[in-house]
Amino acid sequence: MRIVLNTHVDDAASRVCIVRLAASLTARGIDASVNDWSNYDAYDVAVFMAYDAELDEARRQNPGIKVVLADPKQSSPEALDLARRADLLLVSSVEQRDVFLRLNRNALIHYMFPPLIAVEPRQHDEERATVVAYHGNRVHLEAMRDSVAPALALLSRRRDVELSSIYNIAALGKAHLDIPGVRVTHMQWTEDFVDHLARADIGIAPNELPLRNRDDALELTAYADGELMYEPFDHLVRFKASANPGRLYPFAVAGLPVVSDFVPSAAQFIFDGESGLLASSAHGWFEALEKLADSPTLRTKLASALYARLASAYDAQVDAFLEACAREPLPPVDLVSGASPEEQLARLDRYERPRGRLWRRVVAALRKS
Repeated sequence: MRIVLNTHVDDAASRVCIVRLAASLTARGIDASVNDWSNYDAYDVAVFMAYDAELDEARRQNPGIKVVLADPKQSSPEALDLARRADLLLVSSVEQRDVFLRLNRNALIHYMFPPLIAVEPRQHDEERATVVAYHGNRVHLEAMRDSVAPALALLSRRRDVELSSIYNIAALGKAHLDIPGVRVTHMQWTEDFVDHLARADIGIAPNELPLRNRDDALELTAYADGELMYEPFDHLVRFKASANPGRLYPFAVAGLPVVSDFVPSAAQFIFDGESGLLASSAHGWFEALEKLADSPTLRTKLASALYARLASAYDAQVDAFLEACAREPLPPVDLVSGASPEEQLARLDRYERPRGRLWRRVVAALRKS
């Protein structure tokens, strides 16, 4: 099998899905080339990032070539069309796979684990101060105001607590974090950010989005059907379709145990109490953080177990990719459930109107890139 992997962009996603995948394939003895845009007739498979795909040109030169789209999008009619016409989609999580199956049944999870080198195995020590580390997008920092933030504030009444937050300050500005009793440090994301994580005690991976008027939303979204036994104590969780376990990997590489919230891709690796801790409410986050802060032994145990699970998943990815490329694509099915992708896309502007300063900065940064 000969594979070409093409992209015009150097970003986090292309480094995983193009550059590192090509290197992993080559290491396995597969004939893999990067950025050959002119000789598709020489290859069996072409891999593109969804935002700079040459699907039609590849098939014009080679009608039998299989086209793979990595990190597909839904933000335009053209993006929906590309996702439907590809032979295989590389998605980053079970959440993203689920939402793309309506467009294309051939969706393979390829975890967006950044290329990192593991630090030496770490034994956590008893320390009076507790450093909690975050890395990722600024949006998740500000979205944790009703969950992680109050938990950290309560923990700070019992011990010295620092929140070390690492994100792209240069592009998106400084997050608004005012957590009583907690020292909050803001660090610009750099390539060596894992060295900073290794100085912490606990990693946090918040993914849930805050809900406005949660109690009212529970009531308003319930069917008038007593058999369903709705209650005001039900969980109601909102998270992005692009949620993924990629942020767990740097914590594991740095030797940190992780607390994450209720998103499926986190729970695939964090077995509560075995390879991390799961929480959603502020009370749940406090119990998890305090338990880890009080026990160096538990921190060491959970961090080691998480790294083992993530490393195993990473090692299996090349085989899974090659098997998916060798299979005949599954045809579409006639299944109608809920709004169509086009109908949902037509509602996107309703979500743009309330977006404030953070969203405008995000848009400005994307336009510059």
